[in-house]
This record gives sequence, C-alpha cells and structure tokens, in this order.
Amino acid sequence: MDPLAIAASGIRSAETRLAASAHNVANLGTRSFRPLTATQTAVRGGGSAVYVRQEPLPREVELPRELVEQIRAASQLRASLRVLAVAAETRGHLIDVLA
Repeated sequence: MDPLAIAASGIRSAETRLAASAHNVANLGTRSFRPLTATQTAVRGGGSAVYVRQEPLPREVELPRELVEQIRAASQLRASLRVLAVAAETRGHLIDVLA
C-alpha cells in the first residue's frame, strides 16, 4: 500500500477514536448514557480502520479511561502526520532525481 494512503488511514482512525471519546466525555453526567466504543483494526495491505459501536447497555463513562484513549489517539495522529510528511518529502526528492 502507498505510504500516503497508510498515513491517511491512520489520520482518519485517530480522528474517529478522538471523536468517539470526546462524545463519551461530553456525556459524562448523562443518565442512561450508552458510551461509544472505537475498535481499531489493521487493514490487509497496510493502514487501519476503526469501527465504532454503541454499548448495548447504559454505563458510566470512565473519565481516566477516556483520557488515556485521547492521549493514545493524539499520539497516533502525530505519528501518522509524520509518516505523511516523510512520504511527501520522499516523493519530492524522487521527482527531483527523475527530472
């Protein structure tokens, strides 16, 4: 798979995970709230995908768990952005060499 596509899928996955966790935190005190769970999986050939589902039963949002999830997703986002930058830079150098 193309490094740009891998980076893009990582960015999308991180954004989806952050959005699901932010939704849960925003509903911290909501009665009968059914939190979202984001599960990230590897995609054959490279990259990742995230599947979001709503919990079947109401439960309290665990703020420490959500904060850890947001930190992990933010780290993934930074790493994916770095992959994107390096891939773009590498392509630019390749174009210079071939020109």
